[in-house]
Amino acid sequence: MGPGLPAFLGRPTAALLLVALVGACAVEDRAEALYYRQHRVAAALAESIVAAEPEDPVLTERLYDAEDALNGACAALSEAGYRRFNGEDIGDDLRWQIVDSLDACAAQADRTAALLQRVDPAVAGFYLDTPRVTTADSGAARSTEQRAGKNE
Repeated sequence: MGPGLPAFLGRPTAALLLVALVGACAVEDRAEALYYRQHRVAAALAESIVAAEPEDPVLTERLYDAEDALNGACAALSEAGYRRFNGEDIGDDLRWQIVDSLDACAAQADRTAALLQRVDPAVAGFYLDTPRVTTADSGAARSTEQRAGKNE
């Protein structure tokens, strides 16, 4: 046992706790970066919907469907952002929902961004000209955005 560790904590238990703590930080960094990414995609989507409504009802319906899919896939993350913004506790249940939905949210944000780049490249370029967050990126995109001064 290491110095300063309680008797019931051996080195394997302490190592496991350290790995869990580091993993939790990586998930939190990824969730935060994805939260900002998802909101940029949603903002671009909203602007594209406004532009398409008077011109193209079929495209408008596709964009509304994409908005519904994005909101559904990222619901837990959006709820956590709302709670955090309002100083409310996020809670363990919502934290687990976020962890469970991160991959689906990132994938839907990427699909929606790709749709926007096809149908409205100018708006997509304005809102989405930042690194994307995927399952492999975790904190890397966040660090890139911070260095570029693009933190929201």
